[in-house]
Amino acid sequence: MKVEDLVVNDAFRRYIKFGENKSYWQNLSENDPILRENMHLAAALIREAGSPADVFPQMYDQAEVWDKIMLKRARSKSVLWWKIALAASVLLFCSLPLLKQPRVNYENLVENLPKTDVKEVINTTQDPMVVLLPDRSSVVLYTGSKLSYSQAGFNTEKREVYFSGEGFFEVTKDANRPFFVYANELITKVLGTSFTIKTSDSAENIEVIVKSGRVEVSTRKDPRKKEILSAKTLSSNHLVENQKIELNRSTLSLSPIAPLQRNELLHPVQQMNFHFEDSPLSKIISDLELAYHVKIYYDKEKWQNTKVTAHLSDEPLYDKIEMICKAIEARCTIRPNQIEIY
Repeated sequence: MKVEDLVVNDAFRRYIKFGENKSYWQNLSENDPILRENMHLAAALIREAGSPADVFPQMYDQAEVWDKIMLKRARSKSVLWWKIALAASVLLFCSLPLLKQPRVNYENLVENLPKTDVKEVINTTQDPMVVLLPDRSSVVLYTGSKLSYSQAGFNTEKREVYFSGEGFFEVTKDANRPFFVYANELITKVLGTSFTIKTSDSAENIEVIVKSGRVEVSTRKDPRKKEILSAKTLSSNHLVENQKIELNRSTLSLSPIAPLQRNELLHPVQQMNFHFEDSPLSKIISDLELAYHVKIYYDKEKWQNTKVTAHLSDEPLYDKIEMICKAIEARCTIRPNQIEIY
């Protein structure tokens, strides 16, 4: 985070003024000397301005005013004058007309994809829809959600999809090909995990909820963006199982990573752990149908006494099906929202 981002970050201001989430900010900067210095400068700004939390603007175009701040800093020979200049410049922020950050919508994200190459899926039904990606990752799209990807470019050096709405992602593990989800102003990066994204073009916030594995999030203006997109690993700043984070689209600021509350999980696929101990096959299939809203056809009489032990976690749906088929020595045919075991 740059100094100007910290100055207008609600969570950081509350930390400086009231000591909220102290351990989070200390851990965040522990191994990052640049961030630690930026936090020190931003804290000085907030204290010098002496303003309450609502004085700093929530929506504005920072570039021009911040250039003026840095120019004053460069010209200042006195530390005292530099601090006064910085504080005065921050107060100048508050007198400027508040301008929203330009919004990025789903159409902006997909407009540069070749029309003849793009694969788009839109859920226009009232029920969840399962989408199978070329790498065998699966996405549960909820009503009104959209997902696009380049058929030629997907699964080459990296796996990239463009998304709007609410979706539950189960990503096939591949350490050499990171998986990216572009949703409005948010970039989510994983190597193999399960998580939920909730957003829309009209929403004020974008939410990421992690069920298993690790997820790294950044914004389209993150100074680390190029590094994040090119690296084949995750940074030290990431979410893990049962954690969540939100992006404020007006300020492009990320909330502190927070623990997930059970009542925030609204869909069966988020709630189930898919661990079965000597369970009837009928029970396993019933749970999968409920979680993914798919119809699974099988010979109930043939397998009525069959029991299975299987520990399924963040594998995509079709990997789960194939593992079960292997356990009962069966075969399967997979179609959109319909599976047959025989």
